[in-house]
Amino acid sequence: MAGSDSQKQLLSLIREFSSEKSRGERRVLSQKKRIEELRSAIESANLSLDEAKREKEAAEQENKGYEVELSMIEASIQALEARIAHTNHEIFNLRSELTALEVFLDLL
Repeated sequence: MAGSDSQKQLLSLIREFSSEKSRGERRVLSQKKRIEELRSAIESANLSLDEAKREKEAAEQENKGYEVELSMIEASIQALEARIAHTNHEIFNLRSELTALEVFLDLL
């Protein structure tokens, strides 16, 4: 019987080892699958990041274009304001001359 008990213990030990080995292999496979999922997620995130960087660059370039356009509009506004000021000055001078002529004509 002692041999039978030893044999049962050995078989039990072999079964436990085999079972543990199977669980370990399943864990390894599960971890490998998780690693692949994470790699895929990282790759997807990197693609999204690259796209976001391209969109940011495009937006910055567009913004620079608007800044140039705004600068040109501001220069145009300043030129128009100077022209208006000059025209107002000419109108003032002509009005003064007209008033002087009217006074002169009234004196005649």
